[in-house]
Amino acid sequence: MANPLYTIEQLPTTSQAAIREFSELFLGYIGASKPTGWVDTLGALVPTASPMVTFPVSQLRTKYQKTGGENRGKTLQEKSFDVKAEEFDDGYEAALLDLFTKVFAYRNWTEAPARLVLAEEQFRHDNVATLLEAGETTVCVDGEFFFDTDHPANLADSGAGSWSNYNSAGIDVVSVPNLQAEVASMMAVMDENGKKFGVYPDTVLVPTEKFEPLKNLLKSAQIANTAGTAGISNPYLNGFNVIPVKEFTDVNDWYLVDSKLIAEAPPWVTLRMAVAAALQLRVFDESSDFFKNTGKLKMSSHIWYGFSLALPHAIRKVKGA
Repeated sequence: MANPLYTIEQLPTTSQAAIREFSELFLGYIGASKPTGWVDTLGALVPTASPMVTFPVSQLRTKYQKTGGENRGKTLQEKSFDVKAEEFDDGYEAALLDLFTKVFAYRNWTEAPARLVLAEEQFRHDNVATLLEAGETTVCVDGEFFFDTDHPANLADSGAGSWSNYNSAGIDVVSVPNLQAEVASMMAVMDENGKKFGVYPDTVLVPTEKFEPLKNLLKSAQIANTAGTAGISNPYLNGFNVIPVKEFTDVNDWYLVDSKLIAEAPPWVTLRMAVAAALQLRVFDESSDFFKNTGKLKMSSHIWYGFSLALPHAIRKVKGA
């Protein structure tokens, strides 16, 4: 009995037909792809035509004071950090004879473009997760480690004070008192004038091992009090957007994020360089030396990305337990 799902008419009859379908599917998936993951929504995804982009960080220190004597004025202060895009690639190859004669081989060939799009999204998440996990040893634009306890409020005026976005004490995220203490600490983040910036976290990034316990805690109307007995109302009932991050390798560390400040102070920058279509998807057809030596078609996808931690104000790292 013939397989009702696949017929020989589904197979291509020429190598050009196979290549054309791969290319059209690839472009179709690229067009339909939307940034939906935590990396794209909680950081800055910056398209560019340049292999390197400089991001300036200004410190204006605008603060009105009572007028007396000469009119006030200050020199504009500015620092910057660079993000460089580099080339990365992956691809698929298939024996042309298999594409002509084997339905399963051709089915895999047509599914490959969607896999490439998903792999590119995963690539962004893997790289940013790696940056965050190394943030307490990575120097940022203010000269301190990205996650640190003494960020200067103003890069040009040490008298403006300092603030923290890091706790190394080893505190479990599955605890309302711990959440409350870390939220209070994050609310002390300063602006360039040494005043509170107005940070209030609404998102928690956790390793997958902590997701279910924290989600269930935040759904509990009652929590245990300090004596260990139940009966206290949960102040964070259904609070926080809790995001499980499967890319984290540490099973305890967690991050508070104020998603409302992302546009003003993105914690990280993802640079995506646009290049000509011929460079993005490279075709090795029957005229290529690759085919003549192997009897295979090959489609190679190339992407250009740069990643960097940016401004530390809207994120706080807590070493977990």
